[in-house]
Amino acid sequence: MAFFFFFCVLEHVFRIFIPGRAALLLSLLPTFLFTFVLKEIPAFQAALLALFFAAALRVFSILIPGIKKIFLFMALPMDIAVLYIFLALHRVPGESAEEKLLCICLTILTMCAIQALFFEKDRVPFPIYYFLAVGILVSVIPMKEAPIDWTPVIEMGQKIAAGIEKRADDMSYLFASLFGESYTAGYSTLAPSGQKLDTDEKMQLILTTDELPYRTYEEEGGSTMKLRRTLYLAGGRGADLTQFVRFVSFLYSEDIDGETAGLFTGISHVNVEYGYLDTRDVIAPSNAILLNEWGGRVTDGVSSVLHKKGYSLEASYLDIDYGSPVLVALMEDERGVGNEAIALIPDYDTASSYVKSLWEIELKDIISSDEYERAVAEILSADMGSGEYLDAAGASPRLTELSDELASGVASDYEKCSKIEAYLRQYTYSRDAVGGYDPDSDMSTPEGMSDIAERFLFDTGKGYCVHYTSSMVMLLRLCGIPARAVSGFRYAFPFEKAGEYTVSSSCAHIWPEAYISGIGWVPFEPTSAYYTISGNHWHRTAAGEKEALPGASKSTLPVPAPVSDDALDEEPADSTVSTLFTRFFIPAAVTAAVLMMLIVLAIRLAGRLRYKFGTPEYRLGSDVEQIKKLLIKKSGGAVTDLGLLSDFTPAAPSELQEDLNTVFSAYYRSVYGTAASSAPTPTESALAKTLREKLR
Repeated sequence: MAFFFFFCVLEHVFRIFIPGRAALLLSLLPTFLFTFVLKEIPAFQAALLALFFAAALRVFSILIPGIKKIFLFMALPMDIAVLYIFLALHRVPGESAEEKLLCICLTILTMCAIQALFFEKDRVPFPIYYFLAVGILVSVIPMKEAPIDWTPVIEMGQKIAAGIEKRADDMSYLFASLFGESYTAGYSTLAPSGQKLDTDEKMQLILTTDELPYRTYEEEGGSTMKLRRTLYLAGGRGADLTQFVRFVSFLYSEDIDGETAGLFTGISHVNVEYGYLDTRDVIAPSNAILLNEWGGRVTDGVSSVLHKKGYSLEASYLDIDYGSPVLVALMEDERGVGNEAIALIPDYDTASSYVKSLWEIELKDIISSDEYERAVAEILSADMGSGEYLDAAGASPRLTELSDELASGVASDYEKCSKIEAYLRQYTYSRDAVGGYDPDSDMSTPEGMSDIAERFLFDTGKGYCVHYTSSMVMLLRLCGIPARAVSGFRYAFPFEKAGEYTVSSSCAHIWPEAYISGIGWVPFEPTSAYYTISGNHWHRTAAGEKEALPGASKSTLPVPAPVSDDALDEEPADSTVSTLFTRFFIPAAVTAAVLMMLIVLAIRLAGRLRYKFGTPEYRLGSDVEQIKKLLIKKSGGAVTDLGLLSDFTPAAPSELQEDLNTVFSAYYRSVYGTAASSAPTPTESALAKTLREKLR
């Protein structure tokens, strides 16, 4: 390189005085002078060879047409050659300044070659001086010993990948809607047959709430514990005002005051937005008492129009702790199927005052006087001793026998439900399951549920929520307890509070509810993969309860503001920004992220290949270097690398120190030994690798 540069400079000087190729010939004259001078000095024989090579290269660079492009694109095979030398021959480890300079120069040539390929015809690409300046800048920047932290880049790449996946889901959803197909990934009505289940994480609902995603309580030792909240969202039910009136009447009949009710009840709020989901069903929290959409209040569980992505609800619901000992004791009271609590239903004015004392909310914000009277009439006319909720058609004698066996000797309906729930939770949870004996059986009919339950209970012994719920509903009905299946979602909040919570299709769920006379519908969780509903106990006690725990507290109900028709047709103000972001920024960001990820993968792959195909000496040296770094990190910086491996031994666990000394001795022998036997043995190499993995 020095000789070639010398000839170039000399030629430019001669061109000032002599035009044409004569300047080239004159610039080569010193070659003969150097030849006579250097050939007599043995130490300069290599320099003499370099001199002739540089002279020949300079002649070719002038006389051969297009030689500049040839030289430029020679960088690409040079890249391949250097990678081969680096990975296969284990030369050029990059430890000396010359080797680093070689890499910088090769990088500069490669950048020149690549950018020349993509330049338009008749346009001049960036000159090599531009890249040379970049190379000089890189060469003077001090390098850190610690590797580059690529975590932010990887996280950014993951976010971009998630964004691309979301765009793909949007397109799939759009095309499904255009062609009139239903786009439902997880949620369905009671038509599942219990066949093998494949789930994914496609977004179904987005939840937003101001409440904390967990509840706290104190254990006996005084330590504070966190308990994640679990939300059941039922489809096709809407605001169940009749159930609300029934439950309020139950509390009224038991003379429950506000303080006692606060131990196991509270009013909670959550906003529900539909994701990739097309359904007429209104999906809302169980025990919903008030549902508002942009067009007003929602009362029915099934709409006349199809709800698509973006549809949202503001939901207020009665949150109930079904594991509270206070409530459990009330439900365990002996009650038969009938209307024993009818006489204890308060009138509207009394109910208004009572609800106010329980949760400090206005009953008129939930239900009007006329709606209250209709709910009371529905309760009075309901005959839970017969009808669809006791229909056990298709049940075999052995299913009836099992029901009788489980209900034998149990006094109350609630205790029967709990016993059946506990019995079913002994079965194995598996998504790789089968439905009923009849392939057409599903949960829409009692015959279908009986068939699914029979095969699950007496044949396969494994299944998922469809099988557990079908079994519990049929066993309860055979015991004389009204039961139904509810389809929706079961979502367990994380411990960290977030702006929004995504309910995926894997959260789709079916669970049973039993009718306990005087109380109403009570949910259960027989599916063994989840906690029981009573297992999510709030741990509230009357003594020492100084403040309401987050998640279900006394609050006022939100009243939606009226929305004008004009507001619905307005285009969002940031639509232009969104378009620019989608069309220009996202493709550019994706391209940059993909390139960076490829670079990261290439670096990791190169390191692994170099280690895998390296000589035993190289692999041992690599392991020793990793062991040193791990011990420095383990010691918190107390150990420093002063060049002696023995300094690192005390930083290792005592049980590893003997093996560590063996590895260090093998390393010294391989580096400084001259005999053929100085190479590390396979046992020593394996021991070094094992120690590295243990320390990591």
